[in-house]
Amino acid sequence: KQWYQRRVAITAGDLKLQYTDTMCMSNILQFVTGGRFDPPSGLFRIPQYQSLPEPASRYKSPKTRAPPNHRFAVLAPRLLHSNLSLVHYSVFFQMCRAHLIGYDIREREGVIFTLLDSYKRDLIGMVTVEPDLPKTLKSFARNLSTIHQEISSARMPGENNFVGLISETEDILQSLGVNLDEEESQSSTH
Repeated sequence: KQWYQRRVAITAGDLKLQYTDTMCMSNILQFVTGGRFDPPSGLFRIPQYQSLPEPASRYKSPKTRAPPNHRFAVLAPRLLHSNLSLVHYSVFFQMCRAHLIGYDIREREGVIFTLLDSYKRDLIGMVTVEPDLPKTLKSFARNLSTIHQEISSARMPGENNFVGLISETEDILQSLGVNLDEEESQSSTH
């Protein structure tokens, strides 16, 4: 036998075996999309579904498109904004609809909200799901920015973590853009 077949190592760190906000958001993501995380590939895969054909025009025959069977998601389990408590949930969701912030069940992409605190109403959770990573991050930042602009004013900015998350997401997008540009230049030289 090889040396690695005879050794067993157990390592434990500061583990908390409990149901966390992130686990809850992951379960909501799995429920809504019908998908599962595939550890070997590192992708969140959704089952193949039959997409509806695109509307036919006079000059083109109807085509069915093959959607990707994986998704990228940004989970934000605790978005804090003190001005959320001033907005009724029905008004909040009308505002989201007006800005086209929502979830498309057929395409299995968009934004899902979780309402966390029924008394203070200053916390929400948000899951953004899209077929590619840059689009997911852009959508997450755009949605946060839109919500922040709608519920804040110059006289009442409110206590929030939206601004920090928006700038961090934009930093990630910039570094991702640099990495994608480097990959494209390396692939074109080969």
